[in-house]
Amino acid sequence: MRSRHPRPERNFEVIAGKVLDDDENPTRFAFVRCGGSAELNAASLALRRCGANDSTSVTVLTDGDAGLRAIHRQLAPRAQHVLDWFHISMKFQNLMQLAKGINAIGDGGVRAHALSKLERAKWRFWNGYTQRGIAGLVDLEHWSSAQCFEHILPLGKIAGALLNLIRYLESNADSMPDYGSRYHDRLRISTGFVESAVNEIIAKRMAKKQQMRWNRHTVQPSLDVRVHVLNGTLEDAFRHWHRDFRRPIDLLQPAAAA
Repeated sequence: MRSRHPRPERNFEVIAGKVLDDDENPTRFAFVRCGGSAELNAASLALRRCGANDSTSVTVLTDGDAGLRAIHRQLAPRAQHVLDWFHISMKFQNLMQLAKGINAIGDGGVRAHALSKLERAKWRFWNGYTQRGIAGLVDLEHWSSAQCFEHILPLGKIAGALLNLIRYLESNADSMPDYGSRYHDRLRISTGFVESAVNEIIAKRMAKKQQMRWNRHTVQPSLDVRVHVLNGTLEDAFRHWHRDFRRPIDLLQPAAAA
C-alpha cells in the first residue's frame, strides 16, 4: 500500500489471508507487517473462529516468504506447510520465456537444450522429486554460465534468474510435496483462493478503486472493520470494542406486550 508519508518509506506491506474450515467456510484476516504481536493475534483469532485448536490438523499454504513462515511456526508449529505451486510455476514460466528469446536459427540447439532442461526440472518438482529438481537446475545454471556461451545474451539472464530460483527452492525444500498426488486427491496446492480476500480487503477498497495514501500506524482499524464486515462479525466486534453497545437480540424471548 502507498504510504501517506513518502519518507522513510514510499510503500508498506499488508498481509491478507483466509482460513477455510472443513466445510470451506472462509474467515478472513489482515494486518500490517511490522513484526509485532498483532500479526499473531489476527491469524490466531481467524483460526479459533474456524474451530481450530492445538489438536486440529492444519495445512498452511504461503508463497514461501520467510516472514510468513515465521508466523506459521509460532502460530501452528505442527501444521503442514505447502509452498504455493502457482509461484513455482510462474518462476519457471519466466525462465522459459527467456529461453525462447534465444535465436532459434543460429543457436537452435542451445535453445532446445535449455527448454528441455527447464521442462524436466518442472516435472520433477510437480512429482515430488525436489532434490533431483534442484540438482537439475544447478547443472543448468553451470551450463548456461559457461564462457563459450558469453555471446548468447539470454543465457546470461537465465543464469542469473536460475540462481535466484535455486535459492528460493532450497529455502522451501521442506514444503514441496508431491503436487501431482495432492492435485489428484483434490487437495489444495495453490493460494489462489486467497486472491479474492486480497481484492476484497485491500485491493478494491484501498488501492484500485480508491487510490489513497495510508499511514501504516493508523490503517489497522480500517483493516479490522473491513475484515469484520466481510466475515459478518461487525456487530460482535462493536460489542467488544464498546461495552455499552446494544445487547444481542434473544430470538427465543417472547416480544413484550404493547
